[in-house]
Amino acid sequence: MNTLDNIAAPATAVGGAVNIIRLSGPGVLDVANKVWQGTPLSGENVRKMILGKVAGDQALAVYMKSPASYTGDDVVEFQCHGGAAVADAVLRAVLSAGCRLAEPGEFTCRAFINGKIDLLQAEAVSDIITSGSNAALKMAEKQLDGVLSRKINDLCAELDSLRSECEARLDFPDEELDFDDKAAVRIGEVKARLEELLATHRSGAVLRDGVQVALAGRPNAGKSSLLNKLLGFERAIVSNIPGTTRDTVQEQTVLRNIPVHLTDTAGLRDSIDPVEKLGIERSYKTISSAEVTFWLLDASAEDLAEEASSLDISAPGVIPVWNKCDLAKERELPELPLEAVKISALKDDDFSELLDAFECKVLSVARHAPPEVAVNARSAAQLETAIPHCEAAQQLFEDGCFELAAYELASAAHAAGKIVGRNADPDLLDAVFHRFCLGK
Repeated sequence: MNTLDNIAAPATAVGGAVNIIRLSGPGVLDVANKVWQGTPLSGENVRKMILGKVAGDQALAVYMKSPASYTGDDVVEFQCHGGAAVADAVLRAVLSAGCRLAEPGEFTCRAFINGKIDLLQAEAVSDIITSGSNAALKMAEKQLDGVLSRKINDLCAELDSLRSECEARLDFPDEELDFDDKAAVRIGEVKARLEELLATHRSGAVLRDGVQVALAGRPNAGKSSLLNKLLGFERAIVSNIPGTTRDTVQEQTVLRNIPVHLTDTAGLRDSIDPVEKLGIERSYKTISSAEVTFWLLDASAEDLAEEASSLDISAPGVIPVWNKCDLAKERELPELPLEAVKISALKDDDFSELLDAFECKVLSVARHAPPEVAVNARSAAQLETAIPHCEAAQQLFEDGCFELAAYELASAAHAAGKIVGRNADPDLLDAVFHRFCLGK
């Protein structure tokens, strides 16, 4: 991305009450004043909202002088009336006056290049926008505040210090210097801290991306009733007639602070109805691509052994769920290959047991406390690179091979530094910022 250009883009989604057109670059003040009708924007009215017109629309304008702006460059924002036509007219005007259309994430990329934020904080901006739960939002806000960055920077500083220890032993082998006799232990401690951060990757992925959950089972097992209860509103038609659901029904919700993509599937059975057969085919495809499967079994069925045999334990992340237990209080339910949860989708309001099982399946623990910070896939890959270098450095240091230990420590620091963007190359920046929306 060329950081010398003047760039512009809508900073708000089309259709709201207000459109914000954002400009950034070394010459945006001149560009803005070419299209602005009102008190000229200047250093005398920095950060003051001024009423005027742009592209014929009554609007507000604000000028933020470098370096005290989001990008670190001069920034001008026009706040005009909502609607696609107004946004298009204002954007066309500023593009004609000397700006080019910003690339996705280019404003935040400039903030990174100008030292306003590091790469982890830049990624947190995107995570805040896309967060699907309160826990994911809080985690992203902590990352934007620099909590994870400080952890990484502290580790990099420790690795640099340990490398200096190795080099001092090489440069002054015969001198009676105050060498650190616990350096090897310190290397092991750094490795352990890197491993602790890597262990947060799974939790982070779940909170950021959510989990695909399928509701499966035979017709009339109560899948649609459970869907409605988990969502908190009537999304799917519930009927005593088997085969009511003939297509997949998809909705999003949050269970135990985890964003969930929930899919109700058609009841699984042999059918000659061509429409129902298509729905069943879709059901199997949905189940195969799910991460967790709530497999519902009817506790009130006439033949419980046959009902139990319908359970497919090979389904991804399968959790057997005996439903309609309110209708079978005196019945002894068959043993299953996996531990089952007992519910009544119509009668129950508390699904704690089911949610515990879900949380254990996803995070290997129930009543999981959301992590303060968690690394994403990019950071996890760098940690996986750094950890073996630390392991090798510790052994080499203990063997007295200080030159090789210094090399391994430098390699570990290089990998960890990439996480915050110390060694960012253009390809890495493109990969990170092109996931952003336009105007951010």
